[in-house]
Amino acid sequence: MKATATQYAKALYEATKDKDQKEIDVVLTDFVKVLSKNNQTRLAGNISKKFREVYNSENGIAEAEVISMEKLSEGIEKKIKDYVKDKYQAREVVIRNIIDKSIKGGIVIKIGDEVIDGSVERQLKELKSSLEK
Repeated sequence: MKATATQYAKALYEATKDKDQKEIDVVLTDFVKVLSKNNQTRLAGNISKKFREVYNSENGIAEAEVISMEKLSEGIEKKIKDYVKDKYQAREVVIRNIIDKSIKGGIVIKIGDEVIDGSVERQLKELKSSLEK
């Protein structure tokens, strides 16, 4: 039975945890050899994504993708970080701000599989829907 990307990512995390950079380099070299031997190098991108998820989970890091019409101000970014820290009991929050003019205002926050949609576009759709009833 072949290992999944998640299984590889967890194994890689455990193998690199508490190691210095030289030791990590050796582990990564051996890891690539194992992937190649098992004809699973095509999983490398997915393993990398899963590794980041495992690393973040184990280290109390929450990654939030924040979509807004314009760049977030420092004050708004701090409020979002505080909210995410509190909601997810994270020690650290990493925000990636994506600019999307189509949302017309407000923000959309994506954390893992959860989406918090505070966009003007969504609010207008809800208003329209309630008026049509």
